[in-house]
This record gives sequence, structure tokens and C-alpha cells, in this order.
Amino acid sequence: MSMVIGSKSTDTILDIFKIGIDELIRQQGLPLDLSFKAKGCMMESRGTDMAKRIDVLRIVFPLKEGTDEQAVTDQIEKTGLGCRLQFSNGSCAITVPPFEWRLLPKLVPLDEIIETFAARTLRSQSWELTIKKFKNHDININLCIEIMREKRASDLHLRAGSPPYIRVDNDLFPIEGMPILTADDMRDLVYQLGSKAETDILEAERECSFQYHATGTGYLRVSGYFKQGAMALAIRLIDEDPPDFEAINIPPIIKTICDTHRGLFLVCGITGSGKSTTLAAMVDHINMTRHTHIITIEDPVEYVFKDKKSLISQRQVGRDTHSFGNALRGSLREDPDVIMVGEMRDMETIRSAISAAETGHLVFSTLHTMTAVDTVNRIIGFFPPAERDVVRQQLAFTLRGVICQRLLKKKEGVGRIPCLEILLGNSPLVRDAIMDGEISKLHDIIEVDSEMKTFDQFAVELFQNNIVSKEEAVSACSNLGAFNRIISGIKSSEGRKLLK
Repeated sequence: MSMVIGSKSTDTILDIFKIGIDELIRQQGLPLDLSFKAKGCMMESRGTDMAKRIDVLRIVFPLKEGTDEQAVTDQIEKTGLGCRLQFSNGSCAITVPPFEWRLLPKLVPLDEIIETFAARTLRSQSWELTIKKFKNHDININLCIEIMREKRASDLHLRAGSPPYIRVDNDLFPIEGMPILTADDMRDLVYQLGSKAETDILEAERECSFQYHATGTGYLRVSGYFKQGAMALAIRLIDEDPPDFEAINIPPIIKTICDTHRGLFLVCGITGSGKSTTLAAMVDHINMTRHTHIITIEDPVEYVFKDKKSLISQRQVGRDTHSFGNALRGSLREDPDVIMVGEMRDMETIRSAISAAETGHLVFSTLHTMTAVDTVNRIIGFFPPAERDVVRQQLAFTLRGVICQRLLKKKEGVGRIPCLEILLGNSPLVRDAIMDGEISKLHDIIEVDSEMKTFDQFAVELFQNNIVSKEEAVSACSNLGAFNRIISGIKSSEGRKLLK
């Protein structure tokens, strides 16, 4: 593992040494043994904790022609630092006694001596830093998972150069007592979690997602990538059993979608807004209540379902199929009743999903969109202009609904609750607005319908029911003025819409 740094004309050799080690620790973790090389100089260093102390520092440089070795020795002895010298073939090697970083200023005379006697200046150089060995902490991934469960964390971040971090109620915190990880630690962790095929993909393509089962604790959705030349992991903890609607506070109206037999239903929101959890609750509700064949297409598989009343076939992109589009097209020949697509990423996947809904299947999927209006516009916008009239007609008659989610911190206790925007596609007004291309009307339709809700309406309810603070509720709103009028008791036509 190596990196290159440059130096200025004002940088001493000790400045370079300190800057280089700090940067290595920040990017790749704590080294045990490393070297610095530039034209005309080499530094070697070792230490059990180089963030605090250097056990060995050896500086080797060629001497100016005709240099008196005794003169160099005399200058080194005057410093009183106790350095050892070795001369060989016109070069000088200075071995510095162990020192803590706070004592580094006392070593400044060494730089002056080296600049005086070296064959060339060491200022304004490019230095190649090579780590020969990292400190290995033997991090146990299962211990990290136990801490996640104890702290009710949703995500774990593992990177060289920093301790493990967990995300609790959307905030990131370092795990107390955990060491700074190294590039070697990360490689060990990746091989603890992934199969050879998965780690080979990570090495070759520089990113890869896969699943790991921590028996009795949960499943991990592991996303591997590279940072500054070292492996890194972002890990989502998923319960072994899919959640039910009551546990995740999803309104009963969403459950009724599961009782339908055809159409397209989308769960939308930013990353980490609970889309996968909502979809899992819907799939498991069907699993418990209907005799159906459910096919899921995921990248990677997240919640793992057990057959109950339904038969569930879970397929992972990369392992069981080459792409979402291929699997979705193929699923129509596999006798499905319900199809769940982890994400609609491209035009062909969206086209296949709409086609599956048109031919009498119930299709669930997700999009990374912020509002229901954005979602409908995004779907239509995937297609070229010549196709959009046909797509609007197809979507108008197949769309069962859209919910967009934002997770808000609860006012009392630990945890978050979803704030939703709900658009139901069984309304003639919704159907006509989509067919006519008047997508902007959907927001007004949602406001005045008793079963649908805007984010503003849902946030008001959460605040008035004392579930979230005013600040959290406001963060989910798009119309702050209307929100303030409602909680102040001021009635207006806009307020009445929000209170429906």
C-alpha cells in the first residue's frame, strides 16, 4: 500500500515525516512499518502506535563529495539527541532514538545537519510512502453487529483511517472503545463477510453489494467500495423476520393495497427512508393472507421471507439473474401473482413493470423520488417524447398508488416514525390528470381527498398527536406558512385542506 505526497521549500524533513504519517493514518489506518523515499533520501520508521510514538526512525542520505565524516559525527553529538550514525559508500544513516510526537520540535537540529551535509537538498521533493505492515486489530464483525442491535443502529460504516461508526436515528457516532481501522483490517473484514466470488467482484469492479447472515441477530446488506486505495464497507442491519404494519406505523390504507390483485404500487423516498422495510411488510402481509406465488428481484436480497400461505421466490441480481430487466421479463413466464422489484433503475425495467401490471399482476417497486408528483413525472420522463402519451395512458390505468416516505425522530424515546405522502391511483381524478398530462394537479387532488395525504398533512397530524416535535414536523413540510396557521388555530381555505 503506497501513496505520494509533495513538500514545499519551507518544509523540513521532519515536517514531511509528520504530515505523511498523519495522512496515512487518516486514509489507511495505523501502520507498524513504513518507508519514505525521495530522490536522494530514504526514511524508515516503525512503531506499535505511530499515532502517539515512533519507536524507530532511520534517515539515509548521500553525503556531499568530500564531506568529512567526523564533522557530521561532531554535529550530531552536539545535539545531545543520542542518535547513532553509520557511514557506507558515501552515504550516512542516522538512527533516531524512540520519541513521542510532542518531542518532535527537539529534533529540528537534525534537519539543519542533513541539509548542510546532504548531496542535494531535500526541500520541494515528491515522497513515495509505502506501508510494509499495518497494525492488525482483529476486529470481529459479529461484535459490531451486537453493538448495533444494542444501540438500535440502522447502519455500520467501516473504513480504513477511522474507527467503526454507527447510525442511530439518522445520526452517525463512532463506537466507543473501538480502534482506528487499517487497510489490512478492512481486507480481513471483507473476507469475513463475503464469499470468494463477491470479494473478487469487489476487487475487480471496485464496488459490490451482497448479503451476510448473522444467525439469531439479522441479515446484513453489505455495500463494499474502495476509498483512497483501501476497502470500505457500508452495512445495513435487517431483522431476520419482516416487520408488520403496526410495528412500522404505516397507515391501514396501505395494507388494503396488498389485498388487490393487479396494478403497480411504488414506495419512494431518499436512501434510508424505510422503503425496503415498507415493501417487506406488504410482501409478508400477502404471504400470511393469500395463496399466491410471489417473486422478488433484489440487489442484494434484504429481508428473507419464509413461505407461509404463499410461495416466495427471492432472486438476487448478479447471483440468480443478470439484471432487474431480465428477471422481470422472465418472471412473467414463472407463474407469478405478485412481483416485487427492488428498484426501477432504467427505462426497460419500468417498461417491464408496467407491462406486468397491465397483464394482471400486482407489482411493487421503489424509486428515489421526493414526492408523488416527482414520481409520476420521473416514470414518464424515462421514456422518449414519442412514447410518453402511450406511457401516460398505461400508467393511468395500472397505477395503484404511490407513497413517499421521510423518517422523523420521535419526540419521546428512541426511534423514528415515517411521515408519508399518499397518492392512490383508483381515483378517476388521478387517472384523468395522468392521462391528460396534467401531473401538477395531483398535489391538489391529494390535498382534498379524504384517503390521501400530503407530507404537510401527515406532518401536522404527527405534531398534533405529540409524536414528533415542531422542528421535526416542519422538516417534512413543503408549506411552512400553512403549517404555522394550522397549529395557531387560524382557519383558511388552505388550512381546511390540510386538516382533512
